[in-house]
Amino acid sequence: MTQNVREVLSSVKSLLVGTAAFTIGNSLLGVVLPLRMEAAGYPVALTGAIMAAYYFGLALGGWRGKRVILRIGHIRAFAVFAALTAATTLAYASFFDPAAWLIFRIVNGFCIAGMTATIESWLNTRSSNQTRGRVLGFYMLTFYLAIASGQTMVNLADVGGPDLFMLAAGLIGLALIPVAMTRLGEPNLSDSRVLKVWDLYAASQVGVIGAAVAGLMVGSFYALGVVFARRIGLSVSEAAMFMSVVVLGGLAAQVPMGMLADRFDRRIVMAGALLAVGAAWMALAGFVASGLPLIALLIVALAFGGAMSSVYPLCVAQTFDRLERQYYIAAAGRLLMVYSIGATIGPVLAAALMAVYGPSSFFLFESTVAILYAMFVLYQVSRKPCVPADQREPYVTLPDVTSVAMALDPRTDPEGEGARARD
Repeated sequence: MTQNVREVLSSVKSLLVGTAAFTIGNSLLGVVLPLRMEAAGYPVALTGAIMAAYYFGLALGGWRGKRVILRIGHIRAFAVFAALTAATTLAYASFFDPAAWLIFRIVNGFCIAGMTATIESWLNTRSSNQTRGRVLGFYMLTFYLAIASGQTMVNLADVGGPDLFMLAAGLIGLALIPVAMTRLGEPNLSDSRVLKVWDLYAASQVGVIGAAVAGLMVGSFYALGVVFARRIGLSVSEAAMFMSVVVLGGLAAQVPMGMLADRFDRRIVMAGALLAVGAAWMALAGFVASGLPLIALLIVALAFGGAMSSVYPLCVAQTFDRLERQYYIAAAGRLLMVYSIGATIGPVLAAALMAVYGPSSFFLFESTVAILYAMFVLYQVSRKPCVPADQREPYVTLPDVTSVAMALDPRTDPEGEGARARD
């Protein structure tokens, strides 16, 4: 019997509340840290390295975090991850040292990957074949709105004081309540297929390289975007608004981007999104140079966010079109690993450029990466035909934190049926 929206939401609302709590806290932390380092006069290259460490921890969490969950169970693993994240969040205020912060960021990334894997696997147990798509939709809506909300909360207290760290730690700690009180059984994370990165690359060069490019762009933006905003003259509240508008742009673009991706060659749509990223940054450079009002900058940020956030889901869809269905979840894990590597390298490269050439090089970095890869994608379009429309899987908005949410993706087949080969 088909469940209505209210019934579906009721079955997962406690898990979504937990997701919102720790995502808001983590998002707030991601804005406070670069602002704190910028105010303290840290070199931008050092800020980039510290912020990039989060994505390194995220990659480690995707690789080893599941083993922790399988060893001690979901509830205890989530409690360990949440407690450690909250403790390190408070420690930032007490140990204002680059080496300590670098370690804390790695720990945070590892723990957030573990917490997300735990939540997502439980969401999967609460979903039937008929409701998995809607559950994933609710999860992604919660995810986007929580990130945007966390970034705006930087206005609640002085960045130089401990209050924002305490607030972020408290929110992360509150995520323990709905998870600790759950009566759900332990989901199964042990059954997974193996897929080598090289085999994935052979199936879809555009998808694999695109995941790395998406990581480069997204990682560098979320690590250094607020520093860039401050260096072009925005206040703390305006910089937070700038970051939040980019996130909301990503949310707003998913439906129209999905319609385009399901109707046309996904590679052409991806190239268009990449060119839009490049054009948006060039327009932003022009606005900054000419001193146009904040509203113009925010409009461009909205477009930039929509285009940038669409690249990774397009890479996943493009890759799935060329695989058998039973390999989808394994492929998502490998793509996420490639994405995380790109997100680790991106802030370091962008920070090095900003250190030498100033804030304007941030425009150049993002736009150059996007435009060069768009040219590569269009070259691939000229060399290889696209998959026929009737053999494509639908575009689905996906998180870029763990691959576990792939079990919620309506394109996957948890019962192992419906696999078909693609040429």
